[in-house]
Amino acid sequence: MEWCKYAWAHLVMNGWVEFMFYVLAGGIITSVIGRVFTGLESNQKLPKQVLTLLSRAIRSIIWVLVLVQGLRAGGVDVISILGAAGVLGVAIGFASQTSLSNLISGIFLVSERSFKLGDYISVAGEEGSVESIDLLSVYLRRPDNSLVRIPCETLIKSPFTNITGSPRRRIDMDLGVDYSSDLTKVKDVILDVIKLEPELLDTPAPTVMFSGFGDSSLNLHIGAWCKTEVYHGLRYRLATAILERFNKEGINIPFPVRTIVKQGNS
Repeated sequence: MEWCKYAWAHLVMNGWVEFMFYVLAGGIITSVIGRVFTGLESNQKLPKQVLTLLSRAIRSIIWVLVLVQGLRAGGVDVISILGAAGVLGVAIGFASQTSLSNLISGIFLVSERSFKLGDYISVAGEEGSVESIDLLSVYLRRPDNSLVRIPCETLIKSPFTNITGSPRRRIDMDLGVDYSSDLTKVKDVILDVIKLEPELLDTPAPTVMFSGFGDSSLNLHIGAWCKTEVYHGLRYRLATAILERFNKEGINIPFPVRTIVKQGNS
């Protein structure tokens, strides 16, 4: 056991026991901070993405301080290392202007709270549910379950749509009926179908508007409001119910009609 005593004495004398103590303390402190921020996620006034970024930032700072103090206790010349890192950082900074732009954009995104985790957004030809919001990029979960990374700079520079950002969403439908139809009757039938669907909202009021004369139909636009979480299933049910009611009432949705004239030889 003499070699164990010798190894322990060597570690103590060279400060590595103190270094391990700092690392252990850092692990405990960051774990506690992580639990505190997890508990704060139930606070509706603080967005989850803000809490996540704050937790990461604080834990990163703590680990930097822990490692610096631990290395100093182990006899490492931290000042020389930091000096070399500073020179290297300047060189890397010139080569990473895009990352810096994304970092600044990420700070703006978090501060303005234009979307949150779980929102379904569309940007730059991509759309999906917001999986994570980091300082450099945002990850979207596509409907096919694939993951796409969107740089924060893209979200700042490009228009994007937060499709589920509001608790209410309007179902929009366009349809056409033949020219022999009574538009007043058609409107009443559609509004009656909407009224019979319990998940459609009375406020704002649903609308049925005439949108134009088509080549073979009178075109109408339907707008009915619902809760965002039931949008897709309710849209399908509403379309099915309107089609069934039209068939029962004898209202025809026409196909385009084309007349082909065959000319004889001149």
